[in-house]
Amino acid sequence: MRDRTATGYLASLSGQAREISVAICQDAAEQIPRLARAGTAEVAAWSEAAVAAALRVVSGEAGAEALVAHFVAFGDEGAAADEVLRAVTLCRRHLLRASLRALPEVAGAAEEIERLSASFDAAYEAVGRYYAALAAARCRDGSARFRGLVNAIGSVIVVIDVDGKVIDWNGDAERVYGVPREEALGKDYFEAFLPPEAHEAVRADMHKVLAGEPTKNFENPVVSRDGTVRLLQWNVDRILDGEGRPAAFVASGYDITEHRQNRDRLEQSRGEVQAILDNAPIVVFVKDLEGVYTFSNYLCDALFGFEPRWMVGKRDADFLPPETVKQNRDNDAAALAAGRAVESEELIPTTDGSRIYMVSKFPLVDAGGAPYAVCGIALDITARKQAEEDRARLARDIIDAQHVALRALSTPLLPIARGVVLMPLIGAMDAARAALVLETLLDGVGAHRAEAAILDITGLHEIDAEVATGLVQAAQAAALLGAEVVLTGVRPAAARTLIELGVDMRGIKTLSSLQQGVTYAITRSSRARPPARSS
Repeated sequence: MRDRTATGYLASLSGQAREISVAICQDAAEQIPRLARAGTAEVAAWSEAAVAAALRVVSGEAGAEALVAHFVAFGDEGAAADEVLRAVTLCRRHLLRASLRALPEVAGAAEEIERLSASFDAAYEAVGRYYAALAAARCRDGSARFRGLVNAIGSVIVVIDVDGKVIDWNGDAERVYGVPREEALGKDYFEAFLPPEAHEAVRADMHKVLAGEPTKNFENPVVSRDGTVRLLQWNVDRILDGEGRPAAFVASGYDITEHRQNRDRLEQSRGEVQAILDNAPIVVFVKDLEGVYTFSNYLCDALFGFEPRWMVGKRDADFLPPETVKQNRDNDAAALAAGRAVESEELIPTTDGSRIYMVSKFPLVDAGGAPYAVCGIALDITARKQAEEDRARLARDIIDAQHVALRALSTPLLPIARGVVLMPLIGAMDAARAALVLETLLDGVGAHRAEAAILDITGLHEIDAEVATGLVQAAQAAALLGAEVVLTGVRPAAARTLIELGVDMRGIKTLSSLQQGVTYAITRSSRARPPARSS
């Protein structure tokens, strides 16, 4: 996670490097006499080198010593202490101002900003030690020089004796506390400049410093004259007297109120986003390029019976079967390759059984446009898919029922008298319908014990060889069941066709009208039945 955060933060600063260098160059030319005398090209080169050293620290290529070396080298060239410290202040201000632009965009950027800030702390301390050593060697009584150094450092400097009384502070302290140096001297630091709730923590820290344990990055609130509360971060050490005993504390601090407010706002924003996603009726997750989960909302973990955030740091293979792992990996890769949102259906085993999800996956990119993760948003569509299947099944059932009904309508078989059935044929006749006629006729003859079956072809469009063959086959099959087939409605055109086709009509009684056919069939059926016995 840190590597990705550092990469995003580095990309943000790198993209602003030119702008930062120009801003430092402009201020340095106005505020640092030695650089102003050097000329525009030299100031620009010096500013670019300062930004490059800071970027090396951010990237991890070098430690704080890269910044320290850049500013100490400026001193070696003959720059005065206040000029070097002013240069450190300028570079720090512009780099941190640019860093704050990345704060809402890059997760974890606040930690990287603190790391860069700590590098500048080291530069301040190193420059201070450098010039303190020079001052001690050149002038034992250089209090005036020391005063100039303290005022030029660009951070709050407070010196307090072991009883808690202020014995010195610089111009930045005057600005933060709103109290001139002469007025602050001799005041009880705790009572005058600290809120009551901070007393205990600050006293405990001072006890550690007295014992020889310098403090780094200690934070506490302070109160200015107008009642404004500011948050400062301190580096604290002790000052020894000529006999090596602790005589005072010297504290170097930076006002981090706005930085902390920005970070708190960012954390609040993250919390709000987390709360929204945790209460959304959708599954949301993020996986890095190695397939490791870096985010999961409440519903995502709950699907598998996990505690909230359990999935963070895990991979699919830690809780899903191999076939699901492959499915997810392939869809992740498709989204990364497409560089946009890609939708797919995924079958996921959950505590409620296998569920079908419509998943939209898309790449997340850093400030440089390079993808660093895949985000997935998934909606459970199991019920919808089941409803679709149910509708499809119902549609098939309806179609089947309609087909049966249509078959019945296309070949109706009507029992019109005892032993007599009628099948009127209407419309066009093809091989499939001819087979249906045969099937229906045989079933009807058997079911009704018919002795005569009337096939009325008055409504047929035309009679061809296929139709004629079907009628003959129907008559022959009915005869095998003991029934005579009577063909009615034979019009002149149909009769001519049957003759021309040479159809063998033996065994089939043909009559011109349906009425004649019905009379014939009923009369035949009556003769065929034995007379009823008298009692």
